Amino acid sequence: MDGSLRVGHTYSSTGEYGIKEVTILMLRGLELAKGNLVYIDHPKNGRPVVYQVTKVFPHKRVREYEEAMLREGRVITDVEDSTLHALAYQWGWLDNGGSLRPLRYPLVPNTPVFLAERDVIKQFTKPNGDWKILLGNDPSTDLDVELGLYSLIRQSCLICGAVGTGKTTTAISMISRAVNASPPVRFLIVDKDGEYNSLREHLGPEKTLKVPWSRFFQPGSIPWEDYLGEFGWQKTWWNAKIMIHALKILYAQAVPVTKHKLQTAVTWVKPEKLGFNKKEEEFESYRQQVINSVGNSKLIPDGTSEPIDPVELLKDTHVVIMDLSEGKDTWTQKQLVVSQVLRKIFNEALENRKFGCIIVLEEAMYYAPQRGVFEIGDKDNRGKLLNVIKEIATNGGRNGVGLWAVTQRLSTVEKTVVTQCANNIVCHGLEDVDKNRVAEIMGKEFSELIGNLPPGEAIIKGTALKCRFPLWVKVLPELYPSSSTSTAMSRFVHMELAGRGMD
Repeated sequence: MDGSLRVGHTYSSTGEYGIKEVTILMLRGLELAKGNLVYIDHPKNGRPVVYQVTKVFPHKRVREYEEAMLREGRVITDVEDSTLHALAYQWGWLDNGGSLRPLRYPLVPNTPVFLAERDVIKQFTKPNGDWKILLGNDPSTDLDVELGLYSLIRQSCLICGAVGTGKTTTAISMISRAVNASPPVRFLIVDKDGEYNSLREHLGPEKTLKVPWSRFFQPGSIPWEDYLGEFGWQKTWWNAKIMIHALKILYAQAVPVTKHKLQTAVTWVKPEKLGFNKKEEEFESYRQQVINSVGNSKLIPDGTSEPIDPVELLKDTHVVIMDLSEGKDTWTQKQLVVSQVLRKIFNEALENRKFGCIIVLEEAMYYAPQRGVFEIGDKDNRGKLLNVIKEIATNGGRNGVGLWAVTQRLSTVEKTVVTQCANNIVCHGLEDVDKNRVAEIMGKEFSELIGNLPPGEAIIKGTALKCRFPLWVKVLPELYPSSSTSTAMSRFVHMELAGRGMD
């Protein structure tokens, strides 16, 4: 293209020229950085074929006398005999319809390589269609980086990063923009620590509803075995047998399960019906255990309020926040309720082609943990929850239910879920073990681009971009998670003032 800056030529020390990956011998005095975009002219139609720089390195031909001098401790700085090389990975070229095509023709040796200008980059980074959201901008060009919403639903999305790198800020900003898109997207957010409360303040109560997790519990829609998990009972225990028999009485009468009704049914259970042949006082002791446990249950409703239907909420509200921040030691119950909610939503989407939403799992390892690496709660409930999440990750997108998994530790999230979401990945700074996981999923050239990203910057790759190759992006926050309003320093300041009687 006229006016473009030529940065070098394709080069091969062996005489063999590749197509997918090329080596660039750079002109003296010019520089490229990892992540930069360059292009060559298509050998047939002359259109820009874009490549992304994955590595930059100096090359110097070392002679025997130089090696000898270096051994003696003398430094040789022969600038004229050293060159800069760069490796670049092919993106492709755009046809008349704006679709990305790979270059399949062989390159002419020593093909000129040009630095990609803003207008070229813009063509390759803008997603097709108008249904999209802003993520941030490219630090090198200041161009907007936008993501196609269709792909974020159809192929799901993985947002990962270590603590403090900006992953939750990225997620919450993406949600806010998607809610304000046309048409607006609807979300169910499984919020472990109350991080998404700021959405309610930002979007307003007419678009956002926060609901305690226990209000979603559907007592009449689960088998009797699942009730035992809350109390840690095994079905062979006498207290478990009494409760199971009482539940069967209510099921047979088609009576809704509430604390009072279940406690009443427990009083109807006869020892002879269970084959209990010990002292009556002992049986009554077991019966009283069940009555007390039911009364203290965090799941079984007391009858004053009906369980909430998540499907009906999503039909009326753009964002439903399922708040799991209450009850820190109740993961067995939480897993049961979350699996119920996700199953109900997924079943509705399968049966109703006019219903859809995105499910956001904040700290996804708590709901879809990698076996043997991160496991909490009851094994059976954990397994049921993982199964429905895997179903949604695999088949949800084609049925209108997207999945966004947000996590700080990629290695602790179940591999099937990660792999299915990896068609769209927003990756902030990661620990080395998680970088290795990214390399397994997305390729080594992608993981190497992550490097030591500063907070607030990320690498994005996936079908939500036209280019489908990694882009460096500075995320533009629209709002911040609730935790950002209470820093470590502010907490200690308040404690100090309180100790002085000044707070």
